[in-house]
Amino acid sequence: MKQFLSNFHREESGQDLLEYALVLAAVLAAVVFGSNNLASDITSAITVLNGKIGSAISAG
Repeated sequence: MKQFLSNFHREESGQDLLEYALVLAAVLAAVVFGSNNLASDITSAITVLNGKIGSAISAG
């Protein structure tokens, strides 16, 4: 049993998997946060463009 615990403590393959999972979670969070900001920016730009087109049509 002591040998098993010693080998289990030195095993690092699970640690690599955990590190990959944490990196993946960080990348996913960045993508979600970035896409929300991008969607907001696009919505604002379209609203401004819509207002300018409406002004141009009513002035003409």
